[in-house]
Amino acid sequence: QSNDETTGRIVARLLDDGRVEFAWQPTSSARVLPRQRYFPADATVDRWLRSSPVEVNGAEVGRINARLLDDGRIEFAFTPTDGERIKPPARYFPTNARAGRWLRSTEIMLGPPEDAAPGFIAISAGGSYTCAIRESDSEIVCWGLNWAGQTDAPDGEFTAVSAGSWGHTCAIRKNSRRIECWGASGEAYLDDAGEVAFRGTWRTDAPDGEFVTVSASVNDTCAIRESGGTIGCWGANSHGQTDAPTGSYTAVSTGAAHSCAIRAGTDEIECWGYDDVFGVATPPEGSYIAVSAGSSHTCAIRKNSRRIECWGQFFGGRTDAPDGEFTAVSAGGDHTCAIRASDGEIECWGENRSGQSNAPAGSYTAISAGSSHTCAIRNTGEIDCWGHNDDGQTDVPTD
Repeated sequence: QSNDETTGRIVARLLDDGRVEFAWQPTSSARVLPRQRYFPADATVDRWLRSSPVEVNGAEVGRINARLLDDGRIEFAFTPTDGERIKPPARYFPTNARAGRWLRSTEIMLGPPEDAAPGFIAISAGGSYTCAIRESDSEIVCWGLNWAGQTDAPDGEFTAVSAGSWGHTCAIRKNSRRIECWGASGEAYLDDAGEVAFRGTWRTDAPDGEFVTVSASVNDTCAIRESGGTIGCWGANSHGQTDAPTGSYTAVSTGAAHSCAIRAGTDEIECWGYDDVFGVATPPEGSYIAVSAGSSHTCAIRKNSRRIECWGQFFGGRTDAPDGEFTAVSAGGDHTCAIRASDGEIECWGENRSGQSNAPAGSYTAISAGSSHTCAIRNTGEIDCWGHNDDGQTDVPTD
């Protein structure tokens, strides 16, 4: 198959009888209507339904999937004939859609084009360096400032990585689910030979156990255990930032001296640690699907509206979130970036002295805002970085 036949979009429109008709739109050919292509008005919530096979130029390429969400929207996805279900960033059919108007998802790639760039599945921008997980072998690749060995990633397969703000990195191994950290281990000082050395190992002393997510910051790190969803934190505790609350959580994010997490069941946000006069650790009430703690501000995505709410220090417009629905958000040193639900485009706000808020055009699946640079993964698996680059933190490797 040619590249045009292996890329396309899911398109859908509301009918007068309340059903939603959907189809496959190849990149450079006519819309393909599978025989079974109607989503019923009385569908069961959270039950995936699928179309009959979609054929392009006589060859079956897969099936369209759809399910009703509890907020009334319809979520679409595509399952290639020989692959797993693909969820494009813009995949939600709204409750207020206008009858007869075709809406479309972001582009889906069913097969890799020739001479494709390396694909990545996770990205984390830290302080003057960046780390990512390669799709082909699940290994970690890092680039940028390396004064403490923070870019010297260990060998092996990983599922998550987090680049800290001041010289240490932590990641979760794929098979054991254990956390491994490297780089600046504790307090930095100059030894007798004038070389940088460290006192203590509080930054890199990860606890034992199996974990599902990890977040590294300046001098501390937090992670969620696989069993029970409890949070474990380690590192400096000058403001109580490692004194995590008890209970079960689905997401956690560490800032400069505070952390925030989403509680399982209620989806409410709880924060702990340093809480300045701007209330950086005092979240607004409500239910959320994502949270990101920056240096001195925090942003989160509300569950029902998918709108972004920010709080904490507002200098430079870092809490002035734009209107609209979003799927991902990342708060950096003094700026924030997020991915729009409608088209996968990135929007940034806050400080922009180094160009860290000048997001490129295109559709993206993941975003990470560092101290003064930003990186994101395109829906093709390629990485784009922009902003401050004195240490090569935006020079994405090509091998």
